[in-house]
Amino acid sequence: MLGEHTLPSWQELPELELYMDQVLSLVERYLRGYPGFDERGLTASMVNNYVKQGALPPPQKKRYSREHLAKLLVICLLKTSLPILTIHQLMAGEDIKRFYLNFCELFSDVNREIAEAYRDSAGEAATVVQCKAALRAQAEQALASHLCSVPDKDG
Repeated sequence: MLGEHTLPSWQELPELELYMDQVLSLVERYLRGYPGFDERGLTASMVNNYVKQGALPPPQKKRYSREHLAKLLVICLLKTSLPILTIHQLMAGEDIKRFYLNFCELFSDVNREIAEAYRDSAGEAATVVQCKAALRAQAEQALASHLCSVPDKDG
């Protein structure tokens, strides 16, 4: 489940620019089966809102680039934990290729850690495991929000 899900590498993202329906289809294919994504999905109006909010640059002649796709994957995975503006700030000023490569590695590492923690709790009651998972998620979200609100010492 979690430990097996990976994101496409930078090289696997299409170099050709895509139209909206192609972008939506690709994001859906890349994230299909990842817990939580299938219920939320991604729509054209969501993408348009991310552009309006400045989290995504506007498409060029209604076409979206590899950079757009990488940013959309990041947004889709982080938007339940962080506000869109905060996600945008995380990516702003970063080389998107390097950011995405690091993000993919973190994604795999964290999912593997969570999968291992779940396997370690195999003998516990289902309600205990569910509560632990929910509490971990809440604590991690609280930490992420706090860290994003603390000014960067290097900046």
